[in-house]
Amino acid sequence: MKELRKVNDDNFFITSQTIRWVERDKNGKVIETYKDNPKLGCTLAMDPYENQFQTKPIVKIFELTDKIIHFKTEDEEYKLYLEKYFEEIFKRLDEKGIVKLNYK
Repeated sequence: MKELRKVNDDNFFITSQTIRWVERDKNGKVIETYKDNPKLGCTLAMDPYENQFQTKPIVKIFELTDKIIHFKTEDEEYKLYLEKYFEEIFKRLDEKGIVKLNYK
């Protein structure tokens, strides 16, 4: 699961199993889509095959890790929380006995 949150709006969040980074030419035509590798100028499409939400193009990337991608568009700032972020949280909760995970 991935979760997108606006940095300045605690009420805004979108979750999705699938995302795509969309690169477009200057006329708005899609050039390429990527499962990872966000770049300046790309948009983020959350749930690209169902109830799609798409950001405006990225103008700045603040943080890019295997857990969080923190970026800014021309009018919003977002944090995208990736699977490893949630895995780490659940692992800590399991270690404290708060939740029980079924390991394979």
